[in-house]
Amino acid sequence: MAVRAPGILTLSMDRNLGPKLDYFVREIKGDLEEFKKFPRFFSFSLERKIKPRHRMLVEYGLKMPLSRMLKVNEGEFNARLFEMLLRMVEER
Repeated sequence: MAVRAPGILTLSMDRNLGPKLDYFVREIKGDLEEFKKFPRFFSFSLERKIKPRHRMLVEYGLKMPLSRMLKVNEGEFNARLFEMLLRMVEER
């Protein structure tokens, strides 16, 4: 994992890695294989990006891979969310 995202070696366990890993396990209930594929998860802000986007997906009953949820700007995330909601409505 450190080979794919060497920057994680410089992050604090108490202030960064621990809280994000805890949120990933307890709230996202994420698959560790997905986590291994996207170690850059640790480089995103827990309070400004990870939590708000995850909560929005949960609110609408949607799921999105971590990389699709986090690697894009706010506008692109909202566009993806809107597309998913439209598909959900069309399937009813």
